[in-house]
Amino acid sequence: MPWKLLIDSVQPQIDYGGNIPDLVLGVRDGKGQHHRIVIEHKIFAKESRRSSRVKDRKWEPTEETIVGQLERYLNLPDIDGVAYVRVWPQALDPSVVQHKKYIKPHAGSGMHFLWWHFYPILKETSQFSPVVRWLQEGFELDGLTPPANHIPPRYVPDNPDQEIANRGEFAKLLELATFRAAEAGWRPNFDQHGAELYLRRNPNSWAKHVLFSGIGKPSRGRGRQNGLRVWVAPRQGKEVEALHRLRPVLESANLPKGCEFLQLSSGTIELWVPLSELLSDADDAESIRERFASVAMAFLVCL
Repeated sequence: MPWKLLIDSVQPQIDYGGNIPDLVLGVRDGKGQHHRIVIEHKIFAKESRRSSRVKDRKWEPTEETIVGQLERYLNLPDIDGVAYVRVWPQALDPSVVQHKKYIKPHAGSGMHFLWWHFYPILKETSQFSPVVRWLQEGFELDGLTPPANHIPPRYVPDNPDQEIANRGEFAKLLELATFRAAEAGWRPNFDQHGAELYLRRNPNSWAKHVLFSGIGKPSRGRGRQNGLRVWVAPRQGKEVEALHRLRPVLESANLPKGCEFLQLSSGTIELWVPLSELLSDADDAESIRERFASVAMAFLVCL
């Protein structure tokens, strides 16, 4: 489908036989052909899933028959394209991402769109319309703006609202790491308002879960400094070999020299590195995001 499209119509909540997407755009391409593009919007909620045979009450659904919203929309014959927008990244089924109708950001930018992706468009055109200007202000109030070129404090004891906003900014800097993890088969989600990224539910990994945290102190020494803590929790029976499996991480060119692992009594492996050392030559948002993603990849290839 050509990418130069003219929007002819905007319709919310159209019912396609029980499938009700948030928005349907009627668009016309350069050849004058009309297409329908579905856009599903989320804030923090995940894609809803349901049985493909919900009308048969006597039948018990199995895992294979649970179908997500996006897959149902992609299979609608009257729909030519499907896009998905969220605040934070979510892992999607490969059948969705690889579908010919699925519309995603340019290569390397994730499995779906994020709300801040649209902020530059609003900023660029707000002078032409008070409605667009109003939308831009709303995006700014909700923090739906591009990543900042620095890491803000994750602890602001005298201003909890600012602390929450700062942690959301930190999450944006971890987004590329989140995308890489999702591509590697992990189910990522943020906690602590974005200051911590958890990776879970990868059946092909010897690790039960992984944590990338921008808060909290290391288990020994240094106190509560400005650092990145990584915890890798091995599955039962994998505790002894976990440390050996992760040794190649310490050879990563993106980690400062002298980093060490600590194995806790639970078997969990911890790495803690000061952000000042980890990001010593990363002075803008993209280089910070790339550095975090590279550190994540150093772990992912060992998991």
